[in-house]
Amino acid sequence: MKASRASKRYAGALLQLATEMKKVEQVGADMRFIRESIAASHELQLFFANPVIMRAKKRSVVNALFQDKVDDLTLRFLNLLISKGREKLTGGIAVEYGVLLDDAMGIVNAELKAPYPLDDKSQTRVRSRLEGLTGKKVRISFSLDKSLVGGFLAQIGDTVYDGSVRRQLELLKHQLSEDVSLSPEQKN
Repeated sequence: MKASRASKRYAGALLQLATEMKKVEQVGADMRFIRESIAASHELQLFFANPVIMRAKKRSVVNALFQDKVDDLTLRFLNLLISKGREKLTGGIAVEYGVLLDDAMGIVNAELKAPYPLDDKSQTRVRSRLEGLTGKKVRISFSLDKSLVGGFLAQIGDTVYDGSVRRQLELLKHQLSEDVSLSPEQKN
């Protein structure tokens, strides 16, 4: 789900207010819960997107669903969105809040693919290596990719770190072909 500019602005404003009120982590947990709730329920997605449902009814439903499950600041924020007619942005705002929070805390998300499950020691080594490369704390999601012979592929944002055996063999082949193509005078 791609966040709109409005979603980013609302998420930024919520993060700023949560920071001032020292509720950044709580609101972050609330926004994850809301994002997961919306993603898991097609009816809830339709509910937030439906402009025909009266605002009073939307407030009533949102309060019934979330009042005992989220912080008061988060609930007031949801009601503000409804009063402004921006409740359809709720899912995007929840996603963007997580992105902004991670950025503020110096955390990046990495997708790591390996041909076999990595043990804790290997995961720690890979995480340390990626943290050294990025200069940030790395949150890794692991997945299996049987097409890899060995090693791993890690993607952080648009950057791919290819530590696969296939890539190492390609580099070795390229280096050897360059060495062979050099004449004896060029080698010295």
